[in-house]
Amino acid sequence: MEHHEAVVIGAGHAGLAASQRLAAAGIDHLVLERGRIGETWRSQRWDTFALNTPSWANRLPGDTDDDVLPPADAFHSATVFAGRLAGYAARWGLPVHERTAVDSVSPRPDGFEVGIAGTGAERLRARSVVVASGIQNVPRLPPIAAELPGWVTQLHSLAYRDPVALPEGAVLVVGGGQTGGQIVEDLLEAGRRVYLAPSNVPRMPRRYRGRDIFEWLTETGFWDVRPEQLPDPAMVRIRQPLISGVGRLGHTVSLQWLAARGATLVGRIRAVEADALLLDDTVGACIRFGDTWSATIARMIDAAVEAAGAALPEREDDPADEPHPDPDSVHSPERMDLRALGITTVIWATGVRGDFSWLPAHLVDADGGLVQQAGRTPLPGLFALGFPWLTRRGSGVIAGITPDAQLVADAVAARAT
Repeated sequence: MEHHEAVVIGAGHAGLAASQRLAAAGIDHLVLERGRIGETWRSQRWDTFALNTPSWANRLPGDTDDDVLPPADAFHSATVFAGRLAGYAARWGLPVHERTAVDSVSPRPDGFEVGIAGTGAERLRARSVVVASGIQNVPRLPPIAAELPGWVTQLHSLAYRDPVALPEGAVLVVGGGQTGGQIVEDLLEAGRRVYLAPSNVPRMPRRYRGRDIFEWLTETGFWDVRPEQLPDPAMVRIRQPLISGVGRLGHTVSLQWLAARGATLVGRIRAVEADALLLDDTVGACIRFGDTWSATIARMIDAAVEAAGAALPEREDDPADEPHPDPDSVHSPERMDLRALGITTVIWATGVRGDFSWLPAHLVDADGGLVQQAGRTPLPGLFALGFPWLTRRGSGVIAGITPDAQLVADAVAARAT
């Protein structure tokens, strides 16, 4: 039986970051990946998907300016980014074992036993295990999905690839976050009739006062906020702001802008009645929620610039960022007849979660998430990496992985013999 100081599970950006930091510390370890390096980026994204962070912001541990994919201000596709991850692993000589799925992690007095799926009795021993398998493995579907009529094609956003693959007819997209927003745009570009049932999701401008919003958020310390500093702990559950990296420099996305482009906004689905959906009147509130967030972020940036004694650059015209003049005037129909409207497909952009079925049951909470705090689980030696709000707001973006990877690597090193 193989023995290693550590096993890292997952070879996405988080797992590779952990591996690079462990290798730099001289820690013997393996990285086990169920598919290929960056598998989630390869197999769970649609054809026109683009990252929402510019290339310069997607640095991993050890990267220099020369390692940023050119152009530095571009937003690359999932395929390009997956290739970048593979190149990163090769450049650092990271010990990644592809197509090696883990089916169990069992605690032992001296560490853990890691079971490999499909290999009979094969097991690995490790003093420490780093769970970096991601939170985008299992679709979240609302219970009401089971009540839709059988003639409607349903798929989760994880399975969406392009408009051509869908049946003819109109499409209802449920969920107005980053994923739902990009899919709606993709469908509109293809000339499809689109209905969007959004939820309360923040949004922000793509560019603000001459710079990409990510530059401003980095400089103002937005990503450095820790969970305990939030005025309301529930804020950690707010989804990532609506924004797009599609196009040369990306662009702003708002619900009212999608409506102006041709999408029909409808309220939250509260019930199914034969071939019809019964809807709540929530559209105006969703628009207001997004507009409020965008305005708040703009004020935060302006205050930081003024506090530094610098002059505020001029604010550019951005029609997509214009707040709605009267959100309360926007209403949803109470009822949508799917047949009458020609809606043949429903795409559920309702979120994802990780698959931790291979871990001891007490480590998985009622919502299917991994029980951890600042990267430490209730089992000593079992660590988590690549989770939103692991230590700070930036933990949920690629650029925030380096300090978290160092934290976990240091904890692994402290256990090493």
